[in-house]
Amino acid sequence: MRLGIPERTYCMSLLWRRSLVLCAFAASCASQDPPPASAPAADSVVPGTIGVLVAPASAGVVVAALAANGPAAEAGIRVGDLVHLYNGVSVLDTRQFYRLVLDSAPGSRAELELLRDGAVVRIAVPVEEMDTAPRG
Repeated sequence: MRLGIPERTYCMSLLWRRSLVLCAFAASCASQDPPPASAPAADSVVPGTIGVLVAPASAGVVVAALAANGPAAEAGIRVGDLVHLYNGVSVLDTRQFYRLVLDSAPGSRAELELLRDGAVVRIAVPVEEMDTAPRG
């Protein structure tokens, strides 16, 4: 017996008080607004995009589709253009092309060398940040 209270009653009372404190703490945490979203850390990886879909071709990749009002469309790239150089790197297949684009820093410019109607065309395309927000 503690202070005239049976041992079992004392333990139940102590457990009950601890439970109430824990519930109060959880409720106060849940009622707080989440911290505001901030810019990504300097060492985080933010993928780039130029707004183009490509398909395999015999010597590089061919532009199959362009994002409406995307960077590639605004820079003058057309469906059917054959991309064979991206920032001076020979484009061998679609996988490598997308890797080069994704690795480009948003805010930079990508120098593409294309074949269009038998002529070599060089176009600089601004690289934008890829939207990686979940869709719901």
